[in-house]
Amino acid sequence: MKLLETISSFAGKYFAFFVIATAMTAYFIPDAFTRFGAYITILLGVVMFGMGLTLKAADFKVVFTQPVPVIIGVLAQYTVMPLVAFGIAYALRLPPELAAGLVLLGCVPGGTASN
Repeated sequence: MKLLETISSFAGKYFAFFVIATAMTAYFIPDAFTRFGAYITILLGVVMFGMGLTLKAADFKVVFTQPVPVIIGVLAQYTVMPLVAFGIAYALRLPPELAAGLVLLGCVPGGTASN
């Protein structure tokens, strides 16, 4: 268990730094990263796993003891966000395929997966 705690602590402290540094490097030197294109889904899983390592048991305890904010967030994600996306698509008079894509993006939960 000590090893997992050490990894979790390290990830919690430095993971965001590594992700930002890698993203900046990829932005400025894209050729160095083109060979990783086939592994995007696996690498995204690694990033999400790393984010999960930063969670503590106390985080889950808060969710179970105070579920109302989580419920409000879920309801807002699947009602408010798609409606706002639809409103933006309507206001900008986007073509149907772009409007559908925007509404679909409005339905996607925030975080690494949607970015």
